[in-house]
Formats: sequence, C-alpha cells, structure tokens
Amino acid sequence: MKWIVTSAWPYASDVPHLGNLIGSILSADAFARYHRLVGDEVVFVSGSDEHGTPIEVEAVRRGVSPKDFASANHKRISELFKAWGISFDNYTETESPTHIEFVRDHYMKVYRNGYVFTQVERVHYCPRDKRFLPDRFVEGTCPHCGFRPARGDQCDNCGRPLDSVELIEPYCVLCGGKTELRETTQWFFDLPKLSDYIMDYLERAELSENVVNFSRSWVRAGLRPRSLTRDSEWGIKAPFPGAEGKTIYVWMEAVLGYVSAIIEYFRVQGRPQEWRDYWLNPEAKTSFFIGKDNIPFHSIIFPALLKASGENYNEPNLISSTEFLTFEGQKFSKSRRIGIWIDEALELLPADYWRYALISMRPETGDVDFGWGVLEEKINAELNDAIGNFANRTLIGVQRFAEGRFELSRAELSPKYTQSLEAILRRHRDIGECYANG
Repeated sequence: MKWIVTSAWPYASDVPHLGNLIGSILSADAFARYHRLVGDEVVFVSGSDEHGTPIEVEAVRRGVSPKDFASANHKRISELFKAWGISFDNYTETESPTHIEFVRDHYMKVYRNGYVFTQVERVHYCPRDKRFLPDRFVEGTCPHCGFRPARGDQCDNCGRPLDSVELIEPYCVLCGGKTELRETTQWFFDLPKLSDYIMDYLERAELSENVVNFSRSWVRAGLRPRSLTRDSEWGIKAPFPGAEGKTIYVWMEAVLGYVSAIIEYFRVQGRPQEWRDYWLNPEAKTSFFIGKDNIPFHSIIFPALLKASGENYNEPNLISSTEFLTFEGQKFSKSRRIGIWIDEALELLPADYWRYALISMRPETGDVDFGWGVLEEKINAELNDAIGNFANRTLIGVQRFAEGRFELSRAELSPKYTQSLEAILRRHRDIGECYANG
C-alpha cells in the first residue's frame, strides 16, 4: 500500500509550541512510522508556511525582508524537527520554486475551468504609507467583544474571525495612522459551484464522524466564494490576467503544498514522474493530520481545489483532527508567555520523553490540559516504571535463562499462556485497525 502522510504546515513566524506539535506533526510521525514498520510505502511530507501578512508585518518591524525573516525561521524549525526525531521524507517551504510553480500552474487550470471570478471590494488603505492594508496590516476595536487591539483577520480575545472592514476605529499597524476605505479588484474561487461535489465526497469518503458532521454543516449553511488574492508584495504572484500586483492569499496557497511537496521529493530523488503513483493512483491513500480549526480547509476547500483543476487527484482519505492542548488551564500564547515551545522543551528533557508524554495525551475527543504534574506522572510512573521495568525484566530474563534467545512454539504453551498470547495478538490487530483509520 502506498501512503501519503502529511501534517499541517507550521507557520514560519516562530517555532511551534507543544500544542502545534501534537496536533499535527508528532501524530503524523507516529502514523508514518507505523505504516513503514508494516511494510507500506510511505512518503511523509510537510513544510514551513512562509507567506502572508503576519510574516510581512513582523519583518517590517524588524527591518528585514520577509524572505530573509521566513527563511531563517524555516531553517530553525527544520533543525528542531530533526532534534525531535520527526521522520519527514521531505520538509520543504512555500518559497520552494517547485511549490511556486505548482501553485501558479494549478490556479491557471482552475481559472480556465471557470472557477475563478473577479469582484470589487472596499479595503483599508493607508494614505501615509501609500499602500493597501490586507489582514494584519490593520488593527482596531473588535465589533463583537470590544477588545482593542483586534487584528484585521481575527480577535485574539473572543476568537471570532473578522473582516478588517468590521473593525471600529481602525489604524495602520505600520505608522499608527487612520485608514480609509478604497476599492480594489480581487479574484475569488467559486466554491459554491462545487457544493454538490463536496456533499457527494463527504458521503463517499470514509472520514471520521466529527469531520463529516462538521463539514456537512458548513455545506448546508451555504458555501461562500473564497478570496484568492491580496494586495501584497509578499507571496506567490497571482497568475490571472490583469492580476498584476496581487499575490495568492496564503490560506489558499499553502494547502496545495501537500501536492507540491510530493512532486519536489521525487524530483530530488531523480524520479520526477513517480509522484503520480501517489497523487494520481486510486490505489494509494492520503492522510492529513491537523488541528480541529483546520477541518474546513482539508475536508472542503482542498478537495474542491483539486476537483476544480480537472486533474484526477486522489481525494483526502483520512483526515485526523485533534482538539486543543492547553497549558495549565490556559490557551498557549507567545505574547503572554503561556506554554512551552518545542525549542524550550528540548532544553528541559530529551525528545523521547516529550514524544511519549504528548502522544499519550493526544487530545482526540476533547481538549486536554498539560501540566508539570501530568508530565512527571507520564514519564516516571508510565514510561520509566511500568513500561521500562517490564521491558527490562523481560530482556534480563531472556538473557539469563535462555542465553539471549527466545524460541517457543505454541504447542509448548499451556492453555493459560495460549489465551494470553491470543489476547495480545487481538490487541495488536485492533491497534493496526486504529492506525489504518487514523
């Protein structure tokens, strides 16, 4: 069996925290390792998401180019994942030439197939800096909870997604000056055209119940066109006729990295056509490990984009989403110094301790709270005492009484031990089914 294993792409504005790690990367790594062990052909990919206004804003504040800022963070994140033992076959970046080429080619196919249209919008503009202000280039007061400063795409206080024109008393984050609304033309993906296809896909796909139910509710509520472009210099240049000066919106570009990363991997291996054996082979399987807030992009938007291209891509077969990992009762927050980041964690304990603790705490059915007491119990009581002592006693016994070799047929086992062995084998099969289903 051929498996594409993917994890959500970490955003390259900073290193991930523990919640990011278990929600996607570490879960995908465990899944990839299992399928390699049982003999499947696995290509495990992800990469740094380097475009978008958060990186551009931070780069401006630091006086460096967005490319240099993102590239430095990508290198740092890559090195940290190696230290954590993440077994990527290809950890790439959205600034990869392969990714840029693929995204532009893909969207021209979508455009030619009639799924892209233009629409005039009113957006914020800074008269002092003489530039449009997409997303996080503008802040103001949240219209829902009154929090200030709320960002142009989301309020950190109430968590509601925002359209920047909703902000009260908005201002430019670069100069602090007042903004004005101006008209600009943007390009949109006509997602509603694919509503019937998406609903049919959700009926056919063997996805988890929570993913299907969540996604169906989105479709039944009515899908909306998705913005494809931004008035921004940092990003992949929009390929559409008349879209000079526009870049592809980061959310609509990064999901295509699941395909471009596989293409890049096989190009580097010197087998440039072999990616088709994974993405265009109906016998191959695709898997995606994400946080619950990313479900719609993987169960609705991504399959719709693949379909709109006219190519026979495999649909997502497995979407494994997690709830949130909190830190001592609070959400992880870099600005408020709440939580542990993956570079800090390795300064405290070896990676294998963290890997075991986080995987055993994986928030599958509800949010899970991380605390130092929980970590201590996981490592000392479970890993070192229970599992470690069991393995140690077993290996010492085999070495002492069987000269390091253990060969015993079932015929030599008593009924009691035969039953125990059968129970172990049943458990092994059950675990295998769980891995197969994500």
